[in-house]
Amino acid sequence: MEPWQWTMEIVLLITVAIILIPMAWMIFVSLQPATGIINPRFTASFSLESYIELFSSGTPYLQQMGNSALIVAGTVLLSLGAGSLGGYALSGFRVPRGITFPLLGVAGFISIVPPMVLVPGLYVTLASLGLIGGNLGLVLANTVFQLPFAILVMKVNFDGVPRSLREAALIDGASEFEAFWRIILPLARPGLASVAVFTGVMAWNEFQFGLTMTSGGSTSPLTVGIASLVNPNQVAWGQLAAIGVVAALPIVILSLVANRQLVAGLTQGSVKG
Repeated sequence: MEPWQWTMEIVLLITVAIILIPMAWMIFVSLQPATGIINPRFTASFSLESYIELFSSGTPYLQQMGNSALIVAGTVLLSLGAGSLGGYALSGFRVPRGITFPLLGVAGFISIVPPMVLVPGLYVTLASLGLIGGNLGLVLANTVFQLPFAILVMKVNFDGVPRSLREAALIDGASEFEAFWRIILPLARPGLASVAVFTGVMAWNEFQFGLTMTSGGSTSPLTVGIASLVNPNQVAWGQLAAIGVVAALPIVILSLVANRQLVAGLTQGSVKG
């Protein structure tokens, strides 16, 4: 093995360790009894005390997990639907470059804008529609930020589908929507998977909208509930670690399940055959 290969292997091992060690420590702390958290020992007995206290009756965290799940599901569905249609339109139709490039530029710009910049305008808009304090308003707010990414990824994936397939479907009598739904969209499944995973992760981890557009408690998503465990008088380290494990588990499972499709969707079109 060449020296540069050894160097890369060492760098990768260090990177993996930097990622996994804090996660392992979080799991360890979540399984410690209250006395063990103050003075943790690897020989101490493990306990589910933090998890039991976290989800005992009267706490809002189960409801908050349900809110986050609904927000993720709504954001993913809207992003997939609108992103697929938008990406197909930009890829399949001969849209002039004078229109395509500004649209793609705006889409890319919105994705990097800090959410706090648009919170005042979104808050006023959603308040006028009576959507403040509910999951639907958070779904729409999250979709505003995730949709540009969805359109960009789906356009790239649709660019990789031969145009002859669409033309053949139209010649055979299919409508434009039938050609899109039955022929083109199934061939863009890697892009759909990457959009679903990315938008799902971003919606699950979103904090700013949940903090400003809900009244807290059982109306807020899980990220706001996690923040409530840190206050000036006390930090519930055991429950904080436990809810961190619970919050990370769905995303880790989703990423592992969709890993192959995710990589294929994000790299589609980067290499021309």
